[in-house]
Amino acid sequence: MGTLLRDYLQHWRGTSSTARRYLIGAVLMGFSQAVTWSLLARYLDARGLDKEQVGSVLAADATGKMIIALPAALWLARRPVRRTFMGSACLGGAAYLVMPWIASHRGLLVANFVAGMSMAVHYVMIAPFLFRHTRSAERASIFGLAEATRTLASVVGAFGGGMLVAVLMRAWLEPGASIARTNAAEADATGYAIMAAGASAILAAWIYGSMQEAPRPQPKVRVSLLSLLVQHRKLVARFAIPQGFVAAGAGICIPFLPLYFKDRFALGPDAWGQLFAVGQILMTFGLLLTPLVLARLGYVRSIVAIELASLPFFLLLAWTTSLPLAAFAFLMRGALMNSTHPIHKNLMMKGTPEGVREVQTGVNATLWGLGWVVGPQWSGWILEETQDNYALLMYATIACYVIAAGLTWTLLGPVERYALQEEEE
Repeated sequence: MGTLLRDYLQHWRGTSSTARRYLIGAVLMGFSQAVTWSLLARYLDARGLDKEQVGSVLAADATGKMIIALPAALWLARRPVRRTFMGSACLGGAAYLVMPWIASHRGLLVANFVAGMSMAVHYVMIAPFLFRHTRSAERASIFGLAEATRTLASVVGAFGGGMLVAVLMRAWLEPGASIARTNAAEADATGYAIMAAGASAILAAWIYGSMQEAPRPQPKVRVSLLSLLVQHRKLVARFAIPQGFVAAGAGICIPFLPLYFKDRFALGPDAWGQLFAVGQILMTFGLLLTPLVLARLGYVRSIVAIELASLPFFLLLAWTTSLPLAAFAFLMRGALMNSTHPIHKNLMMKGTPEGVREVQTGVNATLWGLGWVVGPQWSGWILEETQDNYALLMYATIACYVIAAGLTWTLLGPVERYALQEEEE
């Protein structure tokens, strides 16, 4: 581990100041997203929305991502992105700042839709941006470090947000307060935490404004991006199809995990924030270890092995009535599944030609958004109809991940072999 950390520090010192500034901004964005991600479902539930309404608001975020991802990728593929980094962070932060002041279900849908659009624009820029501002020898570490940096910031966001809510609730509530009063206090306290998340995203925009962007490489022959998409449609599909099943599986159960722990184990906001924060710590270690996994297994085998290794923990979440076992399964699931992201992104950038990378990222983000549009709405309906049978959500996620692993092995194996041959030549 010591050698691994020294390697990362060496790459940090050797990489460009622009990439370093991005990573600092990513800390603030990681904080912002962790607060809203960990607390939004509980916030909506505390405000009195039923499970279907909670699912629809969570799905609104994904709808925004799905609608904007590919158009944003096409627009940004050959343009500077510094101002877009700034604008997307500002707009997403503003949506979180106003969310606690919105009274209607429809208004919450709109606010989370805008936040989702902003975060999608931010997402599609990251991998191509880092690929341009890093050298080949350091990319595996920097891609892992980018994910780990943002995830480690999530520890602070989740832990701090949960603690803030708990402290405010204790200050506002008298002993023996009614359930209605307790829910109202949790909703008000969580609103302050969500507003802090919005301020953090706006501060990230200021950091992004100080970046100096490298010139974009221009193709020798100008070809429309839609033509490139058609020309490379088979390659784009090889990456997108497995990712679509991963997105569907994640969208079915992950958004409702905060309510799973609240409904099944009566976990409070502070305890949930602490559990989520520990999950982010373990996830960070998993991300930092991705170069070692890559060196041993390669890209495709690493992704498939990690996806399959996560499945027993979903079964444990489905079956257990023990809080310690459920917490263990939650932590291991998160550490495993999220460690595939930098591996997948690195292979995607390596195997995709210049000029198509943003398009590829946009297509993947669109499918990811689709999975998170359909998944939460379906899950919310299932929970309402089955009196909160969370096990059904876990089973559906397992099925999606098994299909994704098989498709990854079949479709991306040839891409990895071709990319490694090109690198050797």
